[in-house]
Amino acid sequence: MRSRSEKGSIHKRWRGRIPVALVFPNLYHVGMSNLGFRLVYHLLNRVDEIVCERFFLPEGDTPLRSVESNRPLVDFPVVLFSISFETDFINVLKILLKAGISPWRKERVKGPVILAGGVGVWLNPDSLSPFVDGFLVAEIEPILKPLLEALKEAHTPQGLTEALKGVPGFLHADYQVFFNAEGYIEGFRALGQNLPVKKVWARHLEEPPFSDLITPETTFTDTYLLEVGRGCGRGCRFCAAGMLYRPPRPWSLDTLLKALERIPQGSKVGLIGLEFADQHKIEALAAELWAKDCELTFSSLRADSLTPGFVRLLTRQRTATIAPEAGSQRLRQVINKGLEEKDILEATRLLAEAGVHTIKLYFMVGLPTETEEDLQALVALVKKIRHTADKVTRPRGYMVGLRISVACFVPKPWTPFQWAPFLGVKDLKQRLKWIRHKIGRVPNTVFTADLPKWAFLQALIARGDRRLAPLLYMLAKEVPFSQALKTLSINPDFLIARMRDKEEVFAWEVIDPGVKRTFLWKEWQKALRGKPSPPCLPGKCRRCGAC
Repeated sequence: MRSRSEKGSIHKRWRGRIPVALVFPNLYHVGMSNLGFRLVYHLLNRVDEIVCERFFLPEGDTPLRSVESNRPLVDFPVVLFSISFETDFINVLKILLKAGISPWRKERVKGPVILAGGVGVWLNPDSLSPFVDGFLVAEIEPILKPLLEALKEAHTPQGLTEALKGVPGFLHADYQVFFNAEGYIEGFRALGQNLPVKKVWARHLEEPPFSDLITPETTFTDTYLLEVGRGCGRGCRFCAAGMLYRPPRPWSLDTLLKALERIPQGSKVGLIGLEFADQHKIEALAAELWAKDCELTFSSLRADSLTPGFVRLLTRQRTATIAPEAGSQRLRQVINKGLEEKDILEATRLLAEAGVHTIKLYFMVGLPTETEEDLQALVALVKKIRHTADKVTRPRGYMVGLRISVACFVPKPWTPFQWAPFLGVKDLKQRLKWIRHKIGRVPNTVFTADLPKWAFLQALIARGDRRLAPLLYMLAKEVPFSQALKTLSINPDFLIARMRDKEEVFAWEVIDPGVKRTFLWKEWQKALRGKPSPPCLPGKCRRCGAC
């Protein structure tokens, strides 16, 4: 059940306004935990000429209806999907099928214009191109005005797609891709549009990126969310978001303090985007919130940025998360994580002393150049973390719980690892089985891991192209994965299991995110040599090209 404040606070009448359906192609609690989705919803509804209503993937046989007015999707002339994850491409098709709308663009002679945005399509839109009408390769703030003008100008779906070509960051989905006889991409062509389309990003914000839409059914239950900064300049080589959201933009303290005036006394506040934030700014924000008796919660914390003063902010938080990603110093240098073992152990000690009862630790398996010694180092690091925490808390009569989460590495577009192969399901299963066995002997420690077959699917969508369309369609119709794979006209291993050539054309290069290909290649070569790189110096260097 939706909260009363959520249902009634931003609802508008339809009369004289342009109805826009904002769709998160996953379950309600996932979508409403996403600050980006909440910000788009808030900003669209601030425009007098628009009424925006939300849709989510229904559970079971629940009808597909909008949250605000219980209307069907076909009532909306404009449908905007906000996509965060590659595998949600399948959910886009599921939602269209449930709505009675043909997923295939060429079969839709009438009905709504289907648009897609979000980091999921910025990564690689091509496999979704047979289904949607266009992509918004942009953050919402800088394109809100031209998007509104396009919506007001158009009187037909065909007219809207033409009008949208004037919106910065818009990519019409009817561009062509040319393949040679061996299956490699030779190039692209679009009618009436120059490729690649440049991503549009917000340089400055007039108001704080803040969501006061409160709901009890999400990861951030009854929590006000405030974005401290956008992007991260740490330069982790596996991280697509860290590349796509460049340059990192920490918002000013004055901008952030404006949001605090809208937060009631005694509320719960989640700070998003701490990875590249100035700790003095965070402590100043926290002091203001503590003066209002607010409870603070954080996303993942950088182990090397924890200070005693910062950790004091965690005294009301029972769980904290740090992400070593790899067990050995050598492999952390390969991925440019920039963490040393002493940083991780010191962060563990500080968190234990602050009274945190559970520490979540994120690792990956299947990283480029990973060896058996690196896996052994992962287990050894977990044991050292266990020992460090126990030294603090055993005299107090309890043990900190460790939650070890191991993800299967997927080489993502627009990262230095876009040339790397995906390890494969069999090898990943073996490595995870070995780690699970070893960590199972560590007391008060819980181990969870990705399913390698779903990492395989994620890699396929992340690195594939429009030749995946039949597979996505079959999966949306609930055809078993092994059977759906048979619809492919190309060997999946060609897309994900081989090392890519230096000059190979990638399906995702219809987009220009601002990060130079030459920079990514140099970082890939440094990774293979185990050489680290310095973090971003926004506005002071020209290494990656994003500034």
